[in-house]
Amino acid sequence: MFRLLKLKPPNGWNAVGWELAIVTLGVLIALGAQQAMESLNWKREVAGFRDAVHDEIETNLHSYPYRAVQKQCIKRKLDELQAWLDGWRAGRGVKLSGPIGVVASRVIRTSVWDSTDPGVIAHVPRDERIEYSFLYSEFANNEVHRLDERETWFNLQAFDGASVLDHQDQMRLQGLITRARLRDDRIDNNADRFLQRAADKTGLHPKPVSDPPAYDSRLCGRILPAA
Repeated sequence: MFRLLKLKPPNGWNAVGWELAIVTLGVLIALGAQQAMESLNWKREVAGFRDAVHDEIETNLHSYPYRAVQKQCIKRKLDELQAWLDGWRAGRGVKLSGPIGVVASRVIRTSVWDSTDPGVIAHVPRDERIEYSFLYSEFANNEVHRLDERETWFNLQAFDGASVLDHQDQMRLQGLITRARLRDDRIDNNADRFLQRAADKTGLHPKPVSDPPAYDSRLCGRILPAA
């Protein structure tokens, strides 16, 4: 018949209890120190990400005022093109006296946002993370408008030096003028709303770049012969 052995630590149960408490405390301290170190590392990663993404956002924001410099030239050129087209429709067609030009724009950069470790993004405060996502969604939307505006003005340039506008040319030109006006209005309206939100929600403002693309001086030139 088996008998249960009665365990009796050499230094008594109190000593065993103290040893277990010391070991447990040591483990808790080690875990706490590890968590504190990880938290500090994530804070550093988030701070580095925040500096980089703020710089990218502010650089992108400047694409709006950069384009706005051409606003008056865009309006005047489209008005002249419309007057030129109306003249041909009324039987008073003339040849353009100068080149049409094209609207200059800046490419939106997203390399910082696209290449950031998801783990870093996850440690950014929720409201801040949502606002960054909104900003980059707006940048993507603006890129659609920018590229379509650019293509429209390239197509308008096909009329440089035109001496005759047949019915098909007139229909095509009217479509391009209408399309260019639509993009101009959309970009302007989005810019006003977007820049205000960026300032209110994130405190970020447009930051000029050191080497922006050159403006097309032809855009501001007259294209109708002097009356």
